[in-house]
Amino acid sequence: MPRFDDATIEKLFGAEDAENEDVERFKEYFVSNRAFENLQSDLPIRVVVGHKGVGKSALLKRAFLSDGDTDQLAVWIQPNDIAGLGGSKEIEFNQRIENWKNGILKIIAEKATNKFIDKNSEKYFDNIDLARNPIRAITGILKRIKSEELQITNEIVLDNFFEEQVISVYIDDVDRGWSASYTDIQNISALLNAIRDLAGQDKRLMFRVGLRSDVYFLVRTSDESTDKIERQIIWVEWTNNEILRLIAKRIETFFDPDADTQHIETMSQKAISSEILSKIMTPKFEGLGHWSDRYIHHVLLSLCRKRPRDLVKLLHAAARNAFKEDQVTISSNNFEKAFEPYSHERMQDVINEFKSELPSIKSLLLSMRPTKKGRKTAESFLFSNDSMVIKIKEIISHNNLFFKNGSAATPKSIIHFLYKIDFITARRDIKGEADALGPRTGRIDRKYFDQSRFLANESVEFGYGWEIHPAYRWALQPQDVHQVLDSLGV
Repeated sequence: MPRFDDATIEKLFGAEDAENEDVERFKEYFVSNRAFENLQSDLPIRVVVGHKGVGKSALLKRAFLSDGDTDQLAVWIQPNDIAGLGGSKEIEFNQRIENWKNGILKIIAEKATNKFIDKNSEKYFDNIDLARNPIRAITGILKRIKSEELQITNEIVLDNFFEEQVISVYIDDVDRGWSASYTDIQNISALLNAIRDLAGQDKRLMFRVGLRSDVYFLVRTSDESTDKIERQIIWVEWTNNEILRLIAKRIETFFDPDADTQHIETMSQKAISSEILSKIMTPKFEGLGHWSDRYIHHVLLSLCRKRPRDLVKLLHAAARNAFKEDQVTISSNNFEKAFEPYSHERMQDVINEFKSELPSIKSLLLSMRPTKKGRKTAESFLFSNDSMVIKIKEIISHNNLFFKNGSAATPKSIIHFLYKIDFITARRDIKGEADALGPRTGRIDRKYFDQSRFLANESVEFGYGWEIHPAYRWALQPQDVHQVLDSLGV
């Protein structure tokens, strides 16, 4: 059994972000899904869109590594490479697009060249017109290098490029430092237009871009030209079932890096808890309340916002608690001690992520805490559409709420915002129908914004109520761990 020191925890559950993960360990536990299959499609533009923590960077990184495994020419563009490319806020939009095109082409050419020689490559760019025919120009540069240089690395990649003349361009974290300002929106929009122009000019330039969903929505609703790139969007979505299997694969490959993990796809969730999770944690939750004696994955997945990083963070925290107590198995008590800090961290995450769009977001979210009367009931985090409107009206009357773009903070616009950032989810209770065997158990239909973005429409109601996501409940009601657990539902 492992001891849960920091190095072991990271190797066991993975790093919290793909950029800092050990490459070989990352390859061991990576789980391919439909989004990854679509990312690898033979299309010139692929834009991966999703919330922070949903795995956009992991998909891009794995695709980039796959190109390396097959000796294909691929370049990775980081935020510092493209800082300032769009220009100042005074620049006209079409010129902003041209700035992006010229800047990106230069970066692609330089990074492609640097894959094959270790010294300064500036002399090869004299009198080169990248804009007219980028692939031909880069091919000419690389052929000159091969004819003149004695020390060339990655010769197989170079020869493959000469044969296929395709370059894959990965651009991640372009929304780093995003403030939802007019200039930010213009810059991202200009970038998308620039890659569309470049790929349209030469489909051998294959662009793969990662964007946060809130950034994409603001750009999409602010620039009508982005409808032309809509069919290139890949939405990164996870079900809780997929996240559980992802973690199971990480645990299995930790104990045996060469393990065949295909069987995990056909295992029941109960079997995963009892046969795989139990290797390092209690298979059943031993706390009080209606969650007592339920399989541990039910509790953990209830707290995740359908983002793999959420579960990774929760497992990291619980494992560190186990290490403090010198335990080799993560207990229910270790998890319980992790719930409140986890909730506060997720609250801070969402505040940091969206304060650029709603500067007073912290006041808004903290005002969503249950009233003294409401704290006594499991329904304190549930709202009908009407009761949510009443709640928001009261919050608006006591807080100076305004959106960065100047739009009014109305009850409907605030509900739409809370839904968009996954602070609330849409909820509808579906009653079970009776049959010859008696009444059937009802179920809860939950929708996230990425699944059904029009449920918080300004003028139309769809019969759904609202529920504050469990990930934030301890931050709103820290007094009693078990009372919050009882509010989670099943």
